[in-house]
Amino acid sequence: MKQACSCVLLVLLWQRVTAVLDPLRHNDCHSRAVSMETQILDNYLTDQHTVTVIESCTEIPIMSPYCLHNPVPLNAFTLHRFQAFVHQSLEHTTQELEYRTSECFVGSGHKDDLLTELLPYLSEYNPLAKVMLITQEMADQELAELFHAAWYRYRLLQLIVLNHRANDTIESCLFNPFRKALSPELRYLPTGKSDLHCRLLTDGQQLDAYNRELNHFIDDRVCNLNGYPLNIAMHVSNGSTSAYDCILGTVSFTDIDQEILSIMQKQMNFSLILHKNELELSIGYIHQNGTPVGALGLIEQNAIDLAANSRIIHNYDTRNLLYLHYISTEKLVFITPRNYFRNRDKTQVFINPFSVAYMLTNVLLSFGVPMIIFLLEYAARRLDVPREPSSHTFGTKVLNLVGIIYNVSVKLPRADRKRWIIVGLLVYNIVSYPIWQGVTIRYLHPSNQQVNNINSLEELIETELELKVSHYHEHIVRHEGPHFQSPVYSALSGRLSTRNTSSLRDSIEQIIMHGNSALLIAEEYVPLVLAGNYRWIPGKPDGIWPIQKPIYEFYKSMAVPKTSPFAGTFNAIVLHCVEAGMNDRFKHQLETAVQLMQIRRIREHPSVPDYIVFNMEHLLPLFIFYFAMLLLSGGIFLIELAVHAFQASRARSQQRAPLSVPVEEYVPFEFVH
Repeated sequence: MKQACSCVLLVLLWQRVTAVLDPLRHNDCHSRAVSMETQILDNYLTDQHTVTVIESCTEIPIMSPYCLHNPVPLNAFTLHRFQAFVHQSLEHTTQELEYRTSECFVGSGHKDDLLTELLPYLSEYNPLAKVMLITQEMADQELAELFHAAWYRYRLLQLIVLNHRANDTIESCLFNPFRKALSPELRYLPTGKSDLHCRLLTDGQQLDAYNRELNHFIDDRVCNLNGYPLNIAMHVSNGSTSAYDCILGTVSFTDIDQEILSIMQKQMNFSLILHKNELELSIGYIHQNGTPVGALGLIEQNAIDLAANSRIIHNYDTRNLLYLHYISTEKLVFITPRNYFRNRDKTQVFINPFSVAYMLTNVLLSFGVPMIIFLLEYAARRLDVPREPSSHTFGTKVLNLVGIIYNVSVKLPRADRKRWIIVGLLVYNIVSYPIWQGVTIRYLHPSNQQVNNINSLEELIETELELKVSHYHEHIVRHEGPHFQSPVYSALSGRLSTRNTSSLRDSIEQIIMHGNSALLIAEEYVPLVLAGNYRWIPGKPDGIWPIQKPIYEFYKSMAVPKTSPFAGTFNAIVLHCVEAGMNDRFKHQLETAVQLMQIRRIREHPSVPDYIVFNMEHLLPLFIFYFAMLLLSGGIFLIELAVHAFQASRARSQQRAPLSVPVEEYVPFEFVH
């Protein structure tokens, strides 16, 4: 067997190319075979910018690059030097590896040389670049084997082979694996010559039609896959049934990921092979150490063609991972037991420490101080204790001080019944304060929904609730590293449990019946959960309250390998779907389902909810007491005026007759100025 040899011409934009050989010379650009080869290469190099030659031997010479009508910058490498360059590039590349689409590889050699010395390095360096292989008198079966290995083993789709059959005859062959026949099990069959698209060229006049055919073949390669099997990882849940399996009933709709995937399948005509082994394998996330898991790990290994609902959790310098343009935000929020703080509205108004201390202090001072002064003065009169002639006695000063404390601006009268009027005013003061405190709180919180429920993550931490998360979201939550910097998120994450969360129905039943747990679910499904009637739980039409602030927020997108030839078509379809409002349509479907659920619940359960809303009507007895005390005080005041007027008229009539004993003028109230 002849000594193996191969020569390669490559388009390289790598800036670190330091070893460049002198351009190889040619001496025959006008022969018919070289002229046809040059015109094919000239057409094939559309949008290509640089060419680098890799020389191994001259058994199968490469002449066409030096005969191009539109020359491009030409560099040269030996084959072994190129192989070393590929190894060095991969070793020093720590950031994400971007494959250039403006590169073209041209090489020559026999089948074994191409398969072992050239194609593996081309695949590692840039599997997206165009490749032109030049060979001589290669057998039909060898051509089929070369194309089969180039695509199925090395993922080199942009490949054209020019097989020189004679001095003036070139056989140009292309391969489209998506048009190839499949076995009934959707497995790859061996590639034969009939699967190739080959054409014999003997005259330069055929090249114009051939070049147009070549361009159409390349552009149309992935537009119609003709039943080609695509391996896709996706969490199939029939419209995310896991999010609301308890309330679906007769309402059903398709998840947005499934709908976009269905549009892709219809437009590209491929056969779908879903990876449904485990939930973790149908989604993807990335550990903090940069390790892709699940679907993303499969993509990194070229094991699947598309991850339809992968998750981006951390920034990752991807080598083989490419996210499509469809990206939406998903938030996770807690749903908690409704009215968890059952009577907190009343306790905040009347039984909070400040109100209790205020009322107790007022009661003690209102009743205790007057009674003590009354007893002291009673004892002084019984014991005939001499008193100062001045009216400003000790008791009067004390009562003046008490009056100032309670905003009462009168001196305490001597009559016992009038003293109790003052006591009544003080009691009114005691009652009026919590009444107006309640009015203020009711004004700030019109219903007990905001007062008696858990409305913040800080309040959730203070409870003894068992915090649960489904297995589906648990993989996301556990690796949400940046949020752990917050003490609130760290405390909540440390308490999360996946125990008994396989069914959302059971989890919601635990929340409603026992009120001892809270569940973390997707925010977009919360209205749908709240619209459920929970008919399987007797006497519990409602029992769920959501915390509005999300605890986690992450991105949801589709991902494909960078080596995938479908990336451009996938992106075009996804962008078309997004521009057509697929996200808005999906959310509108959710809103419609919520409205239908609420209509059905109102029809089946028209009764009033079993919980009592604490509002202003419940303060009516306090206001009645308030106005009764006001009327009582006003009535006593009018009676006092009448008594005073009667006593004054009686005193004036008695002054007309001589009195042996002077009568001291009596003033029922003395106002302090």
